[in-house]
Amino acid sequence: MAATVGGEVVSVAEVDARLAALYDGPLAARLPHPASPEGRNLRRWLVQLMTMERVVAQECDAGGEAVPVELPVALRTGGVVAAVLATPAGRALFDRVRADVPPEEVRGYYDRNRDRHPGRFEDESPRIEARLVHTRREILFARWLEARHREKVTLMPGFEHPGDPRQPDATHRH
Repeated sequence: MAATVGGEVVSVAEVDARLAALYDGPLAARLPHPASPEGRNLRRWLVQLMTMERVVAQECDAGGEAVPVELPVALRTGGVVAAVLATPAGRALFDRVRADVPPEEVRGYYDRNRDRHPGRFEDESPRIEARLVHTRREILFARWLEARHREKVTLMPGFEHPGDPRQPDATHRH
């Protein structure tokens, strides 16, 4: 067993099959050797992705509520969350996310980015607002997904997060 997600098992065989598909795919030459620290971290990253996908699938099956919008705005999505957003279930959950951007934020963005928006504020503001709302939705989705992942997922030894300093292949040092 590699992990559990809300009581559902993610088996080592599933991880191995997904990893084999990567090593048999068109980008195989770019992947690290499986026995290297980087290869083991790829495996750990894949478990992160697979458990995130399970969380999303379970939430879709449960008809989960909209992602709360009171979460603080932080960094844009990337990595595993971006990969999850590329899945149909991820997009379906993302469609439930609602966010608003106050008019003063739209105006502030316009004022700070006149080189990108040379037109009149009245003409530029709808595009700016759409972009800011989309970005806020991405952030809220990522924060919500990470919180649900922490609540629902148990990783087994050897399948810790690649950046977890307790695992022996952690390369991020301070």
